[in-house]
Amino acid sequence: MKLKDIIKKGKAGGTPKSSVKKYYNGNIPFLSINDMTKEGKYITYTEKTMSKLGLENSSAWIVPEKSLLYSIYASVGFVSINNIPLATSQAIFSIIFKDDIDLEFMYYHLTFYKKYIHKYIETGTQQNLKAETIKNFKIKIPPLEKQEKISKFLSSIDKYIQIHEQDLNNLKKYKKGLLQKMFI
Repeated sequence: MKLKDIIKKGKAGGTPKSSVKKYYNGNIPFLSINDMTKEGKYITYTEKTMSKLGLENSSAWIVPEKSLLYSIYASVGFVSINNIPLATSQAIFSIIFKDDIDLEFMYYHLTFYKKYIHKYIETGTQQNLKAETIKNFKIKIPPLEKQEKISKFLSSIDKYIQIHEQDLNNLKKYKKGLLQKMFI
């Protein structure tokens, strides 16, 4: 099926004029691709915020928490899930899925799909994907129960990797400390 067949709402965001200061520094988290690359799978914080006035004077919209965020400009194909309501720039296509779709499954599906998107990317001053192109991605969707099993399994592997990355970082710090003591 096509991605558009499983979407309740899918829309890119927008950026208010940066020269109008009162559009920014409000209480609405404003997501950029930079935030996505820093935060990773789950978005809980954004560096920038916008005001209600900024929201009203742009094509940005409030993306409800537990939506899928997909970068479509420059750094194409980054995928995240927002754990907070937020607005996004036009460089991010936000997706709210129908009820029979597991959000985590789609996170992994579209993360895997990143290696294939080069054939859909349009180049101009920067690489980008059009919303219509994304909506027409052909994807295989198993029944919800299977989606949930797959996403739980992959999430458990992610947690395992995270634990061992932390252990590795701790060992590197320990080694550095030992080396300093040995040679100073």
